[in-house]
Amino acid sequence: MEKLSIGKYRMISFTDAGKALMKRLGEALAAGEKTGQAVASEVGTLDEFTESEFKKGSVLVYIGAVAIAVRAIAPYIQDKTTDPAVLAIDEAGTFVIPVLSGHLGGANEYAREIADLLGAIPVITTATDLRGEFAVDVFAARHDMQINDMKLAKQFSARLLRGEDAVFTVSPKVHAGSGIYLIPKCLVVGMGCKKGKSASELESFLFDILAENNLDRRAIKAIVSIDIKEKEEGLIELSSSLKVPFITYSPEKLMEQEGDFASSEFVLETTGCDNICERAVAAYGAEKIAVHKTARCGMTVAIGIFTGKENNEE
Repeated sequence: MEKLSIGKYRMISFTDAGKALMKRLGEALAAGEKTGQAVASEVGTLDEFTESEFKKGSVLVYIGAVAIAVRAIAPYIQDKTTDPAVLAIDEAGTFVIPVLSGHLGGANEYAREIADLLGAIPVITTATDLRGEFAVDVFAARHDMQINDMKLAKQFSARLLRGEDAVFTVSPKVHAGSGIYLIPKCLVVGMGCKKGKSASELESFLFDILAENNLDRRAIKAIVSIDIKEKEEGLIELSSSLKVPFITYSPEKLMEQEGDFASSEFVLETTGCDNICERAVAAYGAEKIAVHKTARCGMTVAIGIFTGKENNEE
C-alpha cells in the first residue's frame, strides 16, 4: 500500500493500477491548485492511515473498492457535523463516490472536482443534489456557519423536497424559540488577563459575558490579544477548546487602531498599549464592537463583529 499527500487530500491505494491513478490525480491537483507538490510514501497499515487522517480532518480518498473505505472508516465515524469528507475511486478512474460527509464535509464538491480532473463520473446520491434543491447544510458550510439543530436541518430539506416553503434565520444571537437558524462565525473575542489565569476562569468569564449579551458561543471566530500574551496557557487552552485561532498583535499594531476605546494609563505603562481587548478586536478587522471592555478579577474582554477579511499582518 502507498499513500499520497497534497494540500487537504490524503490518498491511499492498494494495487499497481490504483497507485498509477493516485499519482495521476496528485499531479493534476498540483498543476491546478496552489497546494504544493504531491508527496508519496509507504503505509504501515490501512487502519493506521485511516485513524490518523480521519482525526486530523483530512479529505480521505481511497482508491479501490467502496467497501474498503466503508470498513476502514466505520470505527471512527462520530457525527456528521464533525466527520471529514471521505471518497472512494475505482482503480480504473471511472467513478468518484462520496462516502461520508457529502454536504457539511464537502465530499460532494470534492468528488466533482476530482471527477473533472480525471474525466470520471461523480456519483452523487444526496436527495437535494439530485433534485437541484437548496441544501441548507451546504450553504452553512460554504459560508462558515453552524446549524443550531441538525434534526431541524433534515426537516428543512424534507419540506423543500415535498415542494413546501422553508425558512431559516442567520444570527449570532441565542434563539429561545423553535426553528432552524444558522450561526455565522462572526464574533471576535479580545481578551487580556493577569499572568496565570486558568482556562476555566477565562472560559467562565467569557461565557458569562456572552450570556449577558445573548450571544451564541458557536459564533466565536477567533480570540485575540497582545503579543506578550502569546504564550499565556489559559488563553491558548481556551482557544483550543473552542477550536478557534488565538492571534496576538504587537503594542504598536494595537495603538495604530482608530476608534473610541477605553484607555488605561496603567495598562499603557505595563504593556505599551492603553487598551488590549478592544484594540485587538479592531486589529483583527472587526467592523464594530458589540461588547465594549468589561473587566472581572484580573481579566478583560471585548467582543467585535467581523464580516470581512481579517487583518493579521503586523
